[in-house]
Amino acid sequence: MLKWVYGVLIAAFVAMVVGGAVSKANDAWQAQQRAITMMQESQQQQRQKVDEIRDRIARTQAQPTLSDHDRWLIAHLQKTLGRLDTVVDGQQTHSAQLYRGLLRTWVGYAFLGIAMVVLAFCLLVRPSKALTREEKQWLASNPRDIPGLLLDPGAYRNTAAPVRGGSNFVTARIKPVKAGLLRITRSRALTGMGLAFIIAPQGGLAVELYYIADALFVSHIPFSQMTWGGTMQAFTLAGLFVLFSTTSNARLDRRQQTITLPGDNRTLAFNEVESVQLNQVLTTGERSFVNSQIQLNLHNGESLSLLSHGGKEQIYVDLIRTALFLDKPAVIPEA
Repeated sequence: MLKWVYGVLIAAFVAMVVGGAVSKANDAWQAQQRAITMMQESQQQQRQKVDEIRDRIARTQAQPTLSDHDRWLIAHLQKTLGRLDTVVDGQQTHSAQLYRGLLRTWVGYAFLGIAMVVLAFCLLVRPSKALTREEKQWLASNPRDIPGLLLDPGAYRNTAAPVRGGSNFVTARIKPVKAGLLRITRSRALTGMGLAFIIAPQGGLAVELYYIADALFVSHIPFSQMTWGGTMQAFTLAGLFVLFSTTSNARLDRRQQTITLPGDNRTLAFNEVESVQLNQVLTTGERSFVNSQIQLNLHNGESLSLLSHGGKEQIYVDLIRTALFLDKPAVIPEA
């Protein structure tokens, strides 16, 4: 029953996101159509002026005898016609670039939409917050009944360690990589999000490659005279940031008895850790939400954040796994 409720909530959230995106896309489409209509009307007006001037030049030249004024008028109209031809050519070039940009943008958005739909489907079929059988047992048990887990409520520290970033969903988990080694790894939700942002620009890139091939092999435009467009690089950069810069990638090595924190450029020995504490930290910003945090309390009085995100149950079982792995007391405030 609870799984069904979660599925409905995720589906409702996806529907809200898609509905908002469709509404914004519709507004953008209408604004672009108005811009295209205004551009086409301007082009039509310029072509009408060109036709009128050419007709006037033809009628003047058709006269049996041309006066000096007629010759001056023809020369003046021909100069004006040249300027208008330049304006019309510029409008046509701008029009082609506009259509090219619109096609690149909307194809890119379509790729992004498909990637997001696939991501949402994967999350519904197999949520990234899914727990193993052992983790479910930890979650359902009283902490005092978990074999090997030491509890020390008196080691609680009131000041939480600084959190470098926050999120309202599960961004990472503490997973056993092999015997004697734990590592903080990205969640499937975070990986899917990063891949979606990387995939999105490929639609725009495909459009750009089409125009490049057309220019080189059909229109035979010299390479030096080709025009270039963007390929939604911001999405790619965002995806790379999500994939490589949003988790700490910390390592807990039992063989070497060390904890490596790449984000802090620091390595700790197991014997420097006094206890492992669970915190609830309010993250404020454009939106405020509560983050769960695994905090390492050191013997020297210092506190360090090992992991934090919006997954309360996932942080809880990861804290138990960490405390058991380090053989250190867990500090779990009573609800």
